[in-house]
Amino acid sequence: MIFVILLTAGGSVLVWLQDRQQTEVFWIAISGAVMAIAMIGRATLPLLMGVAFANFAILFSFALFWTAFRSLRGYRPQANIMIMPALIWLGLYLIPAFRTTFDLRISLSLLLLLIPVSLAARELWLTPQSSPIIRWPVFAILVLQLVLMLQRAVRSLIWPGVADVPFEAVPGFDVLMIDLTVIMLVGNFSIIALAKEKTVRWHHENARFDFLTNVGNRLYFEENLLRHFHRAGKAGQPLALIMIDADSFKQYNDLYGHPAGDRCLQQLANALVNSCRPTDIVGRYGGEEFAVLLPNTGCKAAIAIAERMLRQVQDLRIPHTDRPKGVMTISLGIASLVPGSSRSTPENLVEAADRALYKAKQQGRDRACVADGC
Repeated sequence: MIFVILLTAGGSVLVWLQDRQQTEVFWIAISGAVMAIAMIGRATLPLLMGVAFANFAILFSFALFWTAFRSLRGYRPQANIMIMPALIWLGLYLIPAFRTTFDLRISLSLLLLLIPVSLAARELWLTPQSSPIIRWPVFAILVLQLVLMLQRAVRSLIWPGVADVPFEAVPGFDVLMIDLTVIMLVGNFSIIALAKEKTVRWHHENARFDFLTNVGNRLYFEENLLRHFHRAGKAGQPLALIMIDADSFKQYNDLYGHPAGDRCLQQLANALVNSCRPTDIVGRYGGEEFAVLLPNTGCKAAIAIAERMLRQVQDLRIPHTDRPKGVMTISLGIASLVPGSSRSTPENLVEAADRALYKAKQQGRDRACVADGC
């Protein structure tokens, strides 16, 4: 068992070395290593010292086990909770009456183990975005082990007193060690799988967001356009689109520099998001151009949102001496349709909004124009 735990912990270290941002893999590797050291210490150290060290280390290893699942959710370790069960056991072990009562030692050790294992199960339960294929079996195993540990803790209280015996001769030792090893191995492999899934999900999400403005990028927008277009067609609901362009943005970059231009785009993106409803989708369409998709929205409501965007950007008061009002402004093109006919396509909606945007630019910018037939 010691060899298996050490081998698994070593494999986790190698996985962590490949990507050191996976802190949960690091914690589960350290957890396995500490448990293996605990088992070695109990078998090699003098009896009293071995019992104290082994139980302290096992409790601490399972605190690290919980920390791994906590890190999976992006939370930092809590050192006070991590060390507390082990310190409680060690403090009680200094009491002679406790030290000489075998069944009480076993019972309290198991009850203290319930704390980190139950906390790990809780963290897994609170990770809904993880794959159910991994999440539910591991959660079921942890809950089963919690029930077994509680049963053994209660049962140990009614065992007759057992004198100090070699480690391997402790009643129920084999089953207990196997159970603890199973928990550690299942946790180890599940953490590696969930951490990999988390990394893949992170890359997938970030591939669809613009790193500068923190809104969706062109790919994200087009995916949502297709999905909402088909959904609106099935439900017979209107779908609106607003195309937005920062007025004279090239001149702005020439006047104030590209770092200022980046900050300007960030402020514009925030203003657009703040002008929208939670169901609306804001994306950076390219350069200084943005697109806002408005599900279940007709032309009248889209115009109201576009006018709110105009006011929000004007209220930013971003200096732009090349514009008539001396501040940065935007131009908007609005289009809305009810998908359904064979001639109605997502491209039609984009083209209509783009023509309306071109019209707004021709009419002097800093305004919203509506597409024909909106």
